[in-house]
Amino acid sequence: MRGSGIGRRLLSEAEAEAIRRRCRGAWLDNWLDTFSFQARGFYERLGYSAFGVIDDYPPGHCRIFLAKKL
Repeated sequence: MRGSGIGRRLLSEAEAEAIRRRCRGAWLDNWLDTFSFQARGFYERLGYSAFGVIDDYPPGHCRIFLAKKL
């Protein structure tokens, strides 16, 4: 489904709901974070910024935690 726009639409809908509920920000939690070999660029293009990195996890890569102010 990559490139079809579904991920962008789902995230946009989730953010819109969070705004309706008066949330101030969003972050990718432990079940929705990303790794250096995955989707960091996708989230950054949508306005998320890295606020934490665990290096060499898994070995040779890193685990990345991202957040966005709404």
